[in-house]
Amino acid sequence: MNLEHNDIIFNTIDNGIIILDKELNIIAWNNWLEIRTNIKAQEIVNKNICEEFSYINEKKLKRKIKSVLITQNASYYSVDPHQYLIDIRLHHIINKVYTSMLQDITIVPYDIEKGEVCLYIYDKTSLYETNYKLEKLNNTLKNLSNRDPMTHSYNRRYFNEISKKQLALSLRNEHSLSLAVIDIDKFKNINDTYGHAIGDDVIILLAKHLEKNIRSSDICARFGGEEFVLLFYNSPVEDTYKITENIRKKIEQLEVQTSKGILNFTVSIGIAQYKDDKDSKSIEKTIIRADDALYIAKNSGRNQVKSAD
Repeated sequence: MNLEHNDIIFNTIDNGIIILDKELNIIAWNNWLEIRTNIKAQEIVNKNICEEFSYINEKKLKRKIKSVLITQNASYYSVDPHQYLIDIRLHHIINKVYTSMLQDITIVPYDIEKGEVCLYIYDKTSLYETNYKLEKLNNTLKNLSNRDPMTHSYNRRYFNEISKKQLALSLRNEHSLSLAVIDIDKFKNINDTYGHAIGDDVIILLAKHLEKNIRSSDICARFGGEEFVLLFYNSPVEDTYKITENIRKKIEQLEVQTSKGILNFTVSIGIAQYKDDKDSKSIEKTIIRADDALYIAKNSGRNQVKSAD
């Protein structure tokens, strides 16, 4: 059945339609494509589609058309890696995710005797944009569930999850794994003297300072109250001591503005390296050893770093 190129269905359907011969010459180009490409049918009919759009894989398209004509069955045409057959640019005001229309292409037999096929172009951009936004939202929600709402440091739940993975990775690669437990000195006195709002400011400032002074591969988590835990991948305890001692010294210089003047504060830090013979593949036991070292630091005068045996 022949299709007149000005047929109302051909020119009003909400898809792109191109009719090609087996040599890839354009026989018909519908109104949908005219509007979206700004190329009129009379400007492109009888021209070779691969000469007009050089990014189209000529051998691949010819092979697919030949298969469709032989089998006389419709076939899906993959447009990887571009995700389009014809590059139709999108307005950024309308679409802020993709610069070009994402397309699905189906090739169907049109006139077997003449060796002609019909290419249907389906715009799937909206679907992909919706999926992208949902994935982004899910990632945002997941990230929020992993973060402490006040400091935006990771929370204890996330630390427990990631530390097990880091431990497994360190054991597999035979890398060291160390951690530090950090606690603000005399924090109750800060709250009692300056109020809980200032206490919160101190915790937030500390969290920012910790995040700033560790590597991107390290993990900073708020365990609750004024206590934080740092996880250092591929860091022996000697290196962890140097890092945390540097952090401790910098914390001494931090200042919090209050109505009663400038507030300085200090922290005590306990560190421990995971040891198979002591921790038995349990990072929780490493935390307990670091916590014990923290209390030694507290009982030894505070504002210092102590290492577990």
